[in-house]
Amino acid sequence: MSMTTTFDDADLFSDAFTGFRGVTPSRRRSRTVSGLALATALMLVVGALAWVRLGQQTFASAAADPVTLVPVLAQQQRAADVIAVSERADAHVYSESTRLLLAGETVSYYVATTTGDQICLVAIPVGDLARTACGSTAGARSALRIDDVALVPTGATAPTGWHEAAANVFVKS
Repeated sequence: MSMTTTFDDADLFSDAFTGFRGVTPSRRRSRTVSGLALATALMLVVGALAWVRLGQQTFASAAADPVTLVPVLAQQQRAADVIAVSERADAHVYSESTRLLLAGETVSYYVATTTGDQICLVAIPVGDLARTACGSTAGARSALRIDDVALVPTGATAPTGWHEAAANVFVKS
């Protein structure tokens, strides 16, 4: 059996694969529509990323005036309020802002301000280096503790079981 193509077979193929001339080509999207679709998709992605980024940021609240947090800072500085230069070097606080809170036989406690809108509790032990505990005057307030003494700014919660020894000053019972 030999394979030969007849004229009729050739016409069958030509009829099957011709005759598409009357069909209109498919409409392609114009460049404008494609550009708008791409720009819209890009804006959605950028908007979603911005939304996520804003959700991760914490906004800084304005710093409060230290005097409103610890009223003793509004008083005129007395001789007893001044921390010696040799002691103050370790504390890194503004010399004009120091105020004596409590004085004991072995340690004295002061309140002071420092850079960065911070308020500090400063402990000056006899014969030892100064220690400080500082907190921001912006945002949530918390008690500052050194040993058994806590400075509790206005708006902060005093430690449980401690009693007030002076305005804004609590000691462990």
